[in-house]
Amino acid sequence: MSAPPELRAAVAAARDLDGLRARLAAAPDAQRLAPLGLGQVELSDAALDELPAIVARLRGAADGPVAVLGDGVEIRRGATALKPYVAELLGARTDVSVVCAGDGGPGLVHADEATLAAVRRDCEGASALVSVGSGTIADIGKATAAALAIPHAIVQTAASVNGFADDRSVLLVHGVKRTVETAWPDALVIDPVVLADAPVALTQAGFGDLLATFTAPADWRLAQLVGQDDSYAPTVVALAREHGDTLLSIAPAVGAGEPEALAELAAILTLSGLSMGVAGRTAPGSGMEHTVSHLIEMRQATGAAPESLHGAKVAICSIFGALLWQRVLARVRERGLDGLRFPDERELQPRVREAFGALDPSGATAEECWSDYRRKLARWQSSRAQLAGLGAAWAACERELEELVADPAVLAGALRAAGAPLRLSQLGVDADTARWALGACHLMRDRFTIADLAFLLGSWEADDVEAVIAAADALGAGL
Repeated sequence: MSAPPELRAAVAAARDLDGLRARLAAAPDAQRLAPLGLGQVELSDAALDELPAIVARLRGAADGPVAVLGDGVEIRRGATALKPYVAELLGARTDVSVVCAGDGGPGLVHADEATLAAVRRDCEGASALVSVGSGTIADIGKATAAALAIPHAIVQTAASVNGFADDRSVLLVHGVKRTVETAWPDALVIDPVVLADAPVALTQAGFGDLLATFTAPADWRLAQLVGQDDSYAPTVVALAREHGDTLLSIAPAVGAGEPEALAELAAILTLSGLSMGVAGRTAPGSGMEHTVSHLIEMRQATGAAPESLHGAKVAICSIFGALLWQRVLARVRERGLDGLRFPDERELQPRVREAFGALDPSGATAEECWSDYRRKLARWQSSRAQLAGLGAAWAACERELEELVADPAVLAGALRAAGAPLRLSQLGVDADTARWALGACHLMRDRFTIADLAFLLGSWEADDVEAVIAAADALGAGL
């Protein structure tokens, strides 16, 4: 690659896993961090040439074919169909079994119970698994490899999400998007030529997925501040965000599909995924913006709305998150934390069931959401005495919180520069769905975000949602 040094820093960092392990081990908060389990990152134009040797090393003397997992979407490297090429490369050394997730058609595959069961059945007896695809295929591959206890290499086909490099999968559980611990991939193989041949919308979605790192860490720090999550680790946040300036600077080149920029984007996505893995949770890159996106996707999965790319939605929802942070910070500066509420289950259980009941007539989806939310609510109630001192604690870290949240105008400008969608309507998301997802996002899961605090301050009702939508509209973004 001929990129200048400043456009190679993330690539070098993503390749140097031993150096990263040493850095994490020496960090002041090292005791908070999980071991980095990703074994190898190959990121170069020759990365695919290394795949047969990588897989041979991973499977050792094990019997059984290598399962090559993909879906019905055609992926190319120049004039070459990628999935048959990968199977051919591996088939020169060992038997190969090709496994297709979903129905084999070009539509989006869902990581639901039925799909996972079918893929696991088709991979039984394999000595190793090679997933070839974008984010959902990688998630299915990580879950399958964990269930079957076989080594797993991912051939990343688009710079579309940051979940290739961690040990978690986003799965549909009873119709609800859940982030589930699965397994680290043993190797991640990234060819920038393949990335450059991916649809530009996937690249823009990957760029957008990373905008969450400009808001989600503030949610994570907030959760620690209010006694909801004591895992906050500054070293992880620094890892996730240290190439943020580079990310924003390459936005036009990402939109233009320049290979050097796509390699750097893929590397930053990898480092973001690693940050979530060593954090032991997705909090470094997933906060309010992801809950809103997940709710939209849950409605899309019912067929009530057209499907769209995860990262593209996350990007726009990051603008909403940054705007809500601005509103809450201003509210606390003006009025303090007066009026903080401590609702009980009798008040909130009907609200959760009402918010999600229409997604599933059986009630399983609403029950899944309530089972998660009630744990968060119970912690909130049990922390009441501690929260009596929240005002002083807030004042002590207000500047830190402000610095963890990007200016929403900067986020909108970055999306514009990358040629990415700025409005959910461009992704086929109707206004009613967007309003519902924004208003109900805090009720979905056991993670405390700025939407939770706003709600408990009485500042996340319908009028507040509309105010944030209007603020986004003034930036040329939002609905």
